[in-house]
Amino acid sequence: MKKDFRIRKSRDFAAVSGSGFVFFTSSVIVRCGFNGLDAFRVGFTASRRVGNAVVRNRCKRRMRAVADMMLEKIALAGVDYVLIAGKSVRNVGINDLTNDVVRAVRFLNDKILKSDSKCRS
Repeated sequence: MKKDFRIRKSRDFAAVSGSGFVFFTSSVIVRCGFNGLDAFRVGFTASRRVGNAVVRNRCKRRMRAVADMMLEKIALAGVDYVLIAGKSVRNVGINDLTNDVVRAVRFLNDKILKSDSKCRS
């Protein structure tokens, strides 16, 4: 995934967390919101509750690897996704993490499509 499709600015993270939808899994929290662009963007974050800087960076690297594998196939254009590491993300296997992210993104995509159709009608 190109770095142009990454969320880096705190105002973009705040825009996604301030509005949009959220889905909780055991290992990751996924938030999403409209961005008004022609492509999707993705951001990654991990709080201090997850661990020290080394652990947080490892968790973000794992989430980034999952996003690189899966999001281009299932993400909607015009949507920002923020993946927030949960406490168990460091202990869960990569397959379980992939399943959690895919399940969350598909659920959020359904919510977005339903809300978008309500806005248009």
